[in-house]
Amino acid sequence: MRPYLAAVLAAALAVVIPACGTDGGSHTGRSTDNANVAHAAAAMAQISRARRVPEFVAPGAAFDAAARLRGKTIFEIPITSEVPFIAAVEGGMRQAAARVGARLVVYPNQGRPEQWAQGIRTAIAERADAITLLAQDPRLLAPQIAQAKMAGIPVVVVRTTGEGETCQTDDAGHAYGTACVPGPFEQAGRLEADWVIVDSRAKADVLVVTSNDARSTVSLTRGLMDEFHRLCPDCDLRFVDVPIPQWATELRGEVQSALVRDPGIDYVIPTYDSMSQYAVPAIKAQGAASRVGVSTFNGTPFVLKLLQDGDVVRMDAGEDLAWVGWAAMDQAFRTVAGVPAVPSEHTPLRVFDRGNVVEAGTPPVVDRGYGDAYVAGYERLWGVGG
Repeated sequence: MRPYLAAVLAAALAVVIPACGTDGGSHTGRSTDNANVAHAAAAMAQISRARRVPEFVAPGAAFDAAARLRGKTIFEIPITSEVPFIAAVEGGMRQAAARVGARLVVYPNQGRPEQWAQGIRTAIAERADAITLLAQDPRLLAPQIAQAKMAGIPVVVVRTTGEGETCQTDDAGHAYGTACVPGPFEQAGRLEADWVIVDSRAKADVLVVTSNDARSTVSLTRGLMDEFHRLCPDCDLRFVDVPIPQWATELRGEVQSALVRDPGIDYVIPTYDSMSQYAVPAIKAQGAASRVGVSTFNGTPFVLKLLQDGDVVRMDAGEDLAWVGWAAMDQAFRTVAGVPAVPSEHTPLRVFDRGNVVEAGTPPVVDRGYGDAYVAGYERLWGVGG
């Protein structure tokens, strides 16, 4: 990390940080120099805590998964099969299924709701023991989820809600699935903002790229906006939304167009790091690689490699994607075993920057840099350890 990033923690330093500009009235007010020092210190404290190797926190009581899951089939339908993040999570799901003797069946698709619906119908026809939906908004699949329930198949909605939120419900207050698995999306958005605030010394002109078709974007964007509002109320923020199926065709063009319209942009936040495979080339094409930094979220290995190579990406709030897969399966196992679902799997984040990204492996791999406490932790919960 740059020397001043650590130095900003010492509030006594006589640092003068210019206040950020305005963007036509969307800011809450101009901060004083002293306030900006305090804001940067607060952001730095968040980043410093998140750079540590995470610990495993048991989500709930132990149960005999080894006895109750052997030979069972978990049918997984992802939001799309065309981003590396999904493949990495599914790899962890396969590991977990194998550990208890269950079978994972993945239904590949290109991110279209009609494909997700067909996936549920296929799972019903094949008499799956449970269905997991990875990142889709369940409101788009309400009839099919109801059909699965009628067939006696539990449905686990994975990573559409954030930590502390209840599972999504319909207008009558009925949950769409049997259980859900929240993700740390609000914290991820805060960390994306924190790094920009610290790195820019509270003076940033930011392009945020969202995908509002992913339900998790709600929590993530809320955390990001709250953090900028709290710690850099005068930072310039502008947003562009690109739906997931259009990343390959439109995201690069949207980022390039934004950089042309506003050559003062010095940070791009692709809210999900699989977006970086399109955002980074856009930044380079505009000749902006030396002045624009990327702060993102997920910890996909190819993005961590960009970070290692000093290739525009400067920070990734990473998750052990194999750990995420094990967490999703823990909730699915509970529904099949007939034990109560848990409100959270406590999946953690770890901030990677150029100072610690080597710990993710060279080249980075999906489950390196987070420790392996979750493996022994889940094995103990499932009765398969030792």
